[in-house]
Amino acid sequence: MDPLPVATFAFTASDDIGANAKRLQQAVADAGRAGAKILLTPECSLIGYPSAARADLSAVDWCRVGDEEDVLELAARKAGIVLVLGTGCAFRDTTHFSNDALVLNAGPTPLRYRKRALTPGDTKHFIPGDEQQPDTITVAGWTLGLTICYELRFGAVWAKQAKAGVDAFLTIAHMAGPDIDPGTKVEVIPNLYSARAAEWATPLVLANTAAPDRWVDSGHWDARGARVATKAEGLMLTTLQPRSTLATWYSGLRDESLRRQFG
Repeated sequence: MDPLPVATFAFTASDDIGANAKRLQQAVADAGRAGAKILLTPECSLIGYPSAARADLSAVDWCRVGDEEDVLELAARKAGIVLVLGTGCAFRDTTHFSNDALVLNAGPTPLRYRKRALTPGDTKHFIPGDEQQPDTITVAGWTLGLTICYELRFGAVWAKQAKAGVDAFLTIAHMAGPDIDPGTKVEVIPNLYSARAAEWATPLVLANTAAPDRWVDSGHWDARGARVATKAEGLMLTTLQPRSTLATWYSGLRDESLRRQFG
């Protein structure tokens, strides 16, 4: 398996879907020119995160969202890059919505991963995704696991992906906002990302919002759990290295973690 160039684009989305889409299109082009094979964008970056960029989802033009997703898919194909887009989707009754990581240009059809673990605030706006839905993709020989934001908190989600043999974790987030215990999330959240990478000896890349009240910057933690790249705002370029480039101790750690978790 060769090293995999990956990019994230950290920005503060607004409630203007067209404006968000233009920024995302530019990021796709820039990441492609820089040689990235994958670009991650923050959670709900196309539509604007409800309770932050907008009060709720009542004013969202979902037809416009679909059109912009199509345009971004074409942009990703032109740039020769896989796009993991933070977006949302309205169900047919138009009163229920999902919080999605839409994977574009990884195969003949898009993959829409729907966030499963919702915060109490999320439940005011979204319904959870199916626990059995596909949550991995393959890019350039790498098997990559997908998660969204709050799913960081639940070790079983990451264990399941490790059991499935993922080579890296990809996660998008809106890790920002008021903290009921001020200062706690700024301390805890980065350490949790490090722990998820370290406990499974699996590299992890996060695309987070650039909102001023964010709890963590976008970043890359390697298979040791060490943060090796970070970016507060704009395009971050980094390269995933196979676990095999590290000491064999790390592969042994992963094997032991799997044995203890699953027998």
